[in-house]
Amino acid sequence: MRRWSFPGARPGVAGAVLVVVWLAGAGAGARAQDLTPVEGFQIVHQGSGLTLHDEWLILPFTHADRYHGRNTEVVFQISAKQALAGSHFYFAYTQISYWQAYNADGSAPFRDTNYRPAAFYRTPARPFRGGQVGADAGFEHESNGQRELLSRSWNQIYAAPHYQRDRLLLRLKLRWRIPEKAKETPLSAKGDDNPDITDYLGSADLHLYYRWHNERQIHLLVRGNPGTGRGYASLNLSQPLPHEQRAWLVVTLSHGYGESLLDYDRKVSRAGIGFMLAR
Repeated sequence: MRRWSFPGARPGVAGAVLVVVWLAGAGAGARAQDLTPVEGFQIVHQGSGLTLHDEWLILPFTHADRYHGRNTEVVFQISAKQALAGSHFYFAYTQISYWQAYNADGSAPFRDTNYRPAAFYRTPARPFRGGQVGADAGFEHESNGQRELLSRSWNQIYAAPHYQRDRLLLRLKLRWRIPEKAKETPLSAKGDDNPDITDYLGSADLHLYYRWHNERQIHLLVRGNPGTGRGYASLNLSQPLPHEQRAWLVVTLSHGYGESLLDYDRKVSRAGIGFMLAR
C-alpha cells in the first residue's frame, strides 16, 4: 500500500492562512454599512448562537453505478455551526449518510455515514471590488465510524477564502492533511486507514454558488489532484417548491473519486432527486 504524499500542500495552505490573517486585520476596521448588500449563503453566514452551515438535503431516490451495495439508495445530509461565546470562533458539524433503504434482502442497512466535525475562525467580511471577501481557517476531522478494513478517516488543517457579490459566491477550500503513522498490519486499529486518500481528493475544493432572482440556485463543486489525474465534480440544481418558503426541489449529479470515504478510491457516477431544506 502506498504511503501518503502531498507535494506542495504546505506552501499552498500557508499562503491561504496569510490571506486569512490579512482579512482578519482589515475586516476588523470595516464598517457594516460599507459592505455591498448581497444575498445570503449559509456556508459563509456570520451569526451568534446555533446557525445553519452546509446544505441540508434528503434525496429519496439516487442511482449510482459502482460502489459497495445496491445501486439505488437514499442519501441525506445535515449540517450546523455554533458560534463560541459570541466570538468569530465556530464549532461545526456535518453528516452525510448513504442508506440502502430499498435493499430489503439485506435488511436495508446504512451503507456508509461520514461524520465531519470542525473548529474554525471566521474573519469579519470586508468590502472588495463591489462585493465582499472573508475567510475561514481551522481544523477538520472526517471519519466513517466503521471498523478495520472498512474504516476511513483523516484530519486536516484548512483555509477557505471566499468572494461574494450580489447573487454569486466563490469559495476555495485549501487543505493540508495531518500525517499519520502507517498500520503495522491491515487489521491494526491504530494507524492510517487510507494513506493514499489525497491522491484521489487532492488539496483543494472549489465551490461556485449562483442564485437567480427567481430563487433558483446552482452549486458546483470541483476538486482533484493534477498530479494523479483523479478528480471529482458535483452539481446541485435547486428551485423553490410551490407554497414553501424553506424547501426546494433539488436535482444532483456527480462523477469522480471521493464521493464518500468508504469509496474514496472508486470512480462513482450518481444522479438523484429530492428536497433541500437549507442552502
